[in-house]
Amino acid sequence: MKGLAYIHPVLAGVTVLLLGYVGSLGLRARNDRRHAREYLERHARLAPIMYTLILISWAAGFLSTWLLRRDLELASSAHFRIGVALVVVLSGGALSSRWMHRSTIRALHPWCGVAAMLLAAAQVFFGLQITP
Repeated sequence: MKGLAYIHPVLAGVTVLLLGYVGSLGLRARNDRRHAREYLERHARLAPIMYTLILISWAAGFLSTWLLRRDLELASSAHFRIGVALVVVLSGGALSSRWMHRSTIRALHPWCGVAAMLLAAAQVFFGLQITP
């Protein structure tokens, strides 16, 4: 049963790596106009997968704390609050991607990605402190 508590950290690690890759595609598209279309197509194809994995990872963390980690208080850690913020920011990125033809949205969307990358780094830091 104790081994189940490692599902969330392993899934989250893979998800954060994918988040970094998806973010790098968006950044490379802005800096390499020659290959921008290719990067943006890959970014658009992988971002929904990454977003789904973030949601699954968040739910797995919540469930593993509730069901397996009696040593932790449910939804009280900085790791949990940062996870909620990460889901909110990535939800904003997912919603804004639908209206990229609007210049205001196109200017805002990358900042959702930057915020997500910073929150993910904080997630890793605070998550390592409570890893079983």
